[in-house]
Amino acid sequence: MRYKVLDLFSGCGGLSLGLARAGFDVVAANEIDQWAADTHRHNHPNVELIQSDIRSIQSEYLKEKFFGKIDLVAGGPPCQGFSVSGKRQYGHIKEQNSLVEEYMRVIAAIRPKVALLENVGGFRTGQIKPGNPVMAYLSGAFAELGYEVSTKLLQAADFGVPSFRSRLFVVASRIGKPENVFPMPTHSSESTGSLLRHVSLWDAIGDLPTLNAREGHEGPAEYSERPFSEFQKIQRQNSNGVWNHVAMKHTPRLVERFTQLPQGGRGYDIGRVGEKSSSEQVTTYKTNNQRLVSNAPSSCITANFQSTYVHPFQPRNLTAREAARLMSYPDSYVFLGKRTQMSSSFLKKYGRENEDFLSQYNQIGNSVPPLLGEAIGRTLLKFIEQSGYSRLPAVSHAAKVN
Repeated sequence: MRYKVLDLFSGCGGLSLGLARAGFDVVAANEIDQWAADTHRHNHPNVELIQSDIRSIQSEYLKEKFFGKIDLVAGGPPCQGFSVSGKRQYGHIKEQNSLVEEYMRVIAAIRPKVALLENVGGFRTGQIKPGNPVMAYLSGAFAELGYEVSTKLLQAADFGVPSFRSRLFVVASRIGKPENVFPMPTHSSESTGSLLRHVSLWDAIGDLPTLNAREGHEGPAEYSERPFSEFQKIQRQNSNGVWNHVAMKHTPRLVERFTQLPQGGRGYDIGRVGEKSSSEQVTTYKTNNQRLVSNAPSSCITANFQSTYVHPFQPRNLTAREAARLMSYPDSYVFLGKRTQMSSSFLKKYGRENEDFLSQYNQIGNSVPPLLGEAIGRTLLKFIEQSGYSRLPAVSHAAKVN
């Protein structure tokens, strides 16, 4: 029996891919963004993609369509408002935080046996509204519906993802206490008898074609050399070539500055060519243009990685395909939409809100690494199978979450 999944806030489909690989049947997904939805449809043609603002999907529709038919509801409400690195540190609470309530509205309507919610670590101390801590809200809302809850912070690199990315997972179950639902690490900084060594950046992307600034093709392009790591061999399976491997259009001056950056160095520290100067830096942002280290997992791939990281050997920022590899997407996974996009504030300023979609870079940086999704999917599947849940009766869908 294949247990059925509804993936909310699905983005380009990283969690959908991971759960499918774990053995779940992802039958439907919801995503509001046009380009992310296009990517999801392209790579998951058998999944019904409901492209809509979740707030506009009526509870009665959800009940009629999914009640008694979905075993697992999964998803990650937008995380930017819960990140401690953004405006939250100044007391700002984003309106998007209230989408957690929409997630719970779906749970109340569908009543799956198990629910999975993913978010940043800062979610644990975040607020939906002033004075309304999100974890307290979730615990109360799930309890009202008869669910028991467990949470754990997982590090993606510990599950074979070649980049550091810590994420909080919340599992809620009405088929028994969700114990042992979280996977045990398979990798660590040092290999041991039971753990493999973390996959390094170079073991992840070192076989991809060398590019200078302004070079590359959306694809498919031929591989320029044979894979030299097990990770690379796996990523190439079922692929007809290299997609989304296009370098940024850096100026010659910026390329020259990048050549000065040692691995682990930052553009913030580099001034005029050949000397340091506080008056002429590569960037005024301390987090931008950091040169990645080749023999360790990459730093966390974020939605803004297009300007955050510099290739460890080539004087340019990462391509979308390199970042996709670092997030554990296979080469057969193709990203649609523009590679980069103007900021939302810029588009709004000039009345171009109708052009505000998630670029390939945004889609990758916002997503759940498929290998991490697969790891938790496997333990969730085992939990459901061992619960004897198929013998449990369906529940009334009259319960509500206020």
